Amino acid sequence: MEEVKKERIKELLKSLKKYEDTLTKELNEYTSVIKSIESKTKKDYFLWEIDFAEVFAQKGGFDIVIGNPPYVRQEMIAYPLDREEEFSDDEWRERKREYKEKLVESVKLLWENVKIDKRSDLYVYFYYHGLSILKPGGIFCFINSNSWLDVGYGAGLQEFLLKNMKPIYVIDNIAQRTFEADVNTVIVLIKRPKDKSEIKDDDVLKFVAFRKPFEEISRAEVFKNIEKEEKFTINEIYRVFPKKRIELLEEGVEIEEDEYKEPKYLPYIGNKWGGKYLRAPEIFFKILEKGKDKLVRLGDIAEVKRGFTTGANEFFYLEPTGKPAPKGLLHVKNSAGWEGYIEEEFLKPVIKSPRELKTILVREEDLRYKVFMCHKSKEELKGTYALEYIKWGEKQGYHKRPTCASRPRWWDLGVWEFYPILWQVNVRENFVVSFRTQNIEVDKMFYLIRSKKKDYRNDLFIGLYLNSVLSRFFLEIGGVVMMGDSTLAVYMVSDLQNSMIPKVEFNTQKIENKLEAIKEKLSQREILDYFEELGFPKCKDKNCKHPEHPYEYVKPEEVSFDRIMPDRRELDKIVFEALGLTEEEQLEVYRAVLELVKNRLLKAKSK
Repeated sequence: MEEVKKERIKELLKSLKKYEDTLTKELNEYTSVIKSIESKTKKDYFLWEIDFAEVFAQKGGFDIVIGNPPYVRQEMIAYPLDREEEFSDDEWRERKREYKEKLVESVKLLWENVKIDKRSDLYVYFYYHGLSILKPGGIFCFINSNSWLDVGYGAGLQEFLLKNMKPIYVIDNIAQRTFEADVNTVIVLIKRPKDKSEIKDDDVLKFVAFRKPFEEISRAEVFKNIEKEEKFTINEIYRVFPKKRIELLEEGVEIEEDEYKEPKYLPYIGNKWGGKYLRAPEIFFKILEKGKDKLVRLGDIAEVKRGFTTGANEFFYLEPTGKPAPKGLLHVKNSAGWEGYIEEEFLKPVIKSPRELKTILVREEDLRYKVFMCHKSKEELKGTYALEYIKWGEKQGYHKRPTCASRPRWWDLGVWEFYPILWQVNVRENFVVSFRTQNIEVDKMFYLIRSKKKDYRNDLFIGLYLNSVLSRFFLEIGGVVMMGDSTLAVYMVSDLQNSMIPKVEFNTQKIENKLEAIKEKLSQREILDYFEELGFPKCKDKNCKHPEHPYEYVKPEEVSFDRIMPDRRELDKIVFEALGLTEEEQLEVYRAVLELVKNRLLKAKSK
C-alpha cells in the first residue's frame, strides 16, 4: 500500500512538472502539500489521489461518484475566491480571467478536445473532474443547478456527454425545489462507457419531471415504472420524455442547406433540454408541427440589443426634487447624497425598471428618473453645471470604474439608435412588452427590438405579438428558470433572437387597422398579471389565506374564452389563426401557460 502511494506521488509530481509554465503557482502549492503529507506521522489530512491511490492503480477509478457541487456564477469565479476586497477593480478582473483560464487548462489535462465556454459556472468544471475519476462502467450522479440545460455555456457540456458518456436520466421536480438551494436544481445520472464502442445512436436519455414532492413519491415501484417507459408518458406522478442520443445531437446542430449541394452540418450549438423536455407540454410540439412553414426566428426579421450599462448608477441616474429652478435648469438629486442644478438638455427621461411600466406604451409621467446623457467634451462644457457635476463624480472615483474607464469620455453613454420595442430582461407573473417614444432612454434591464426593415407596420406586429399569450408560452419554455429564491425567468439576447414568431403578410389595410385598434385598446389600460389577464382575479378578502398569492388556487382547466380580457383575446386570436390552431388547441395553450407560470412561482416559494 505504501509503495503504491509513493508511486502515485511521483506520478502526480511528474505530471504537474510538465505543465509548470501554466500551473506554476498551483504546482508550488501542491508540492508543499505533498511534502507536508510525507513528513506527517499522524493521519490528519485527506487527499483522494493518495488515500485512494489503489483505486486508480487497480480499478482505474471509482465505481460511483456522487456530488452536489457549489453553484458559483462565472462573474464570481476568481483566485482566490474569497479575497475580493484586497484588490482594485482592474486587479480583480485580471485575477478572475487568470483563474478561469487555469480551470479550463486543468480540465483539458483530463479530457481531449473539450470545449469549455468561459462563461460557465463553477459546477460545470466539477462535471469534467468528477467524470475523470470515475472508472469505465461506473455511475456518476450530480445534484446541481439546472441552468446548463438551457443556457449557451451548457452546449459544450451537452455535446461532451452525448459524444463521450452514456447519460441516463435528467430528473426535475416541478412541484418543489430540491433541498433549500438558492437555485433550481436537477438530478443527473450518467454512466461512463467502458469504451467508445459502447456508445450507440439509439442510447436513450430520459428527461423525468416529477409532479409531486419527492417525499410523496420516493418508492421503488415509481422508479421501476419510469425505467420501463419507452415513449412520452404523463400521469399524476411524473412525466417522462425519452430522447435518443442521435436525436439530441441532431437537434443541437444547425444545418446549412444548399439545393445544389449536400446539407452541411454546422458545429453543435446546444438545445433547450430543460425547456423542451422537462417543462414543455404536448401542445408545444403541436404548434411546432402546425407552424413549421409559418414560424420564423425573431432574429431573422428583427434586431435585438440590450440597453446601456452605466457602470455607476449612483452618478448617472438622477431624481427631480420638485424644487424651483431657473429656466433651462432642473434641480435633481442622486442616490449618493448629491443634489443641485443640471442643465435640462443633459437630463433625459429613462426607463430603469419594469415596475415603471403600466401600459404597453412607456409614458414619461410614469418614470421616476432622469439619466445624465452628455456627449460634450469638458472644453465644450466650460461654465456649465454639468461640468461641475462631472468633476464631482471624478472626486468620488466613478471615472476609474472599469465600465466608465473604457469609454473615451467616461461620462458619455453614447448616442443610441432608436428601437421602438422594449422587452424585459427579467420576467415575473406580470409581463408587458412596451412601445416607447424617441425621447426616452433605456437601461440594461431591457432588450431593444426593431424590425430589420425599420418599417412601422412590422414593428407594430412584432411588438403586439410579443405581448400575446403564445409569446409568453414560448418564453416559459425557452427562458432560463434558475433563480430558486425568486420568481424570475431570465431571457438572454440569443434566446430572444432564437424565439419563434409567426409570419404575417400585410397584404391588406384591414390587418394593419385591426392591429392598430388593438394597440390603442391595450394602451388605454394597465396590463395585469397573467392570471388576471386570463380571467382569474386577485383575491380582495383580507381574511383570506391567500391575499398575495392567488396563483396557488388557480385551476388552469377552468380557463375559457369568455373569462379572458376581451382586447387580449382579440390579439391572441390573430396570432393563433395565423398558425391555424383550432379553438380547442387555443384553450390548450391558455391552460399550458397558466400551468407553467403557476408551477414556476410555486416552486420558487416551495422551500
